[in-house]
Amino acid sequence: MPENDGQGLSNGGPDLVPIDEVARRLGLRASAIRYYEERGLVRPASRQAGRRWYGADEIRRLAVILYWQRYGRMSLEEIGDILAGPAATRDWAQIVKERIEALRVQAEHMDAARAHLEHVLSHHRDQASPPDGCRHYEQALAPAAIRLAGSRPTGPPAADHATACPGGTSLQAPFRTPGPPSTEATHI
Repeated sequence: MPENDGQGLSNGGPDLVPIDEVARRLGLRASAIRYYEERGLVRPASRQAGRRWYGADEIRRLAVILYWQRYGRMSLEEIGDILAGPAATRDWAQIVKERIEALRVQAEHMDAARAHLEHVLSHHRDQASPPDGCRHYEQALAPAAIRLAGSRPTGPPAADHATACPGGTSLQAPFRTPGPPSTEATHI
């Protein structure tokens, strides 16, 4: 096999790059590229002496995979469907629409978590311990405890926030507790 000068093969043939160099250039581990191969997302252009070599098309395909993972927050299954083109089980536009909706739900959960943490910090900063006893805090804990216990809440609703917290101010906009964490995998 011809020597590799780091720029590709020097034999005048296709410009192939070994897996370790591709990984370095793309900021990946070679094991990730091998995993993508196992998943059927990419194939080396050539194997010589047990070593995988990649051409421009394969390197571009790896860049596409990284793009959808990093910027689209997509799973490898979704990326595989997008890369499959007409042979895919789902249309790429439908996959993108579904990902947009999943991101919207995740953002909503993150906004609720941020609002809760801002509330706890702004109304209970001077306490020596977490806000145990704050009705808003206890009310936020109740849905999780009820789900775990498998029962429904009983009794009167909690007092409004203005009388429940030491700060005496009401919580901005609806205080929502995020639902259970999504079972959807994080993609990267």
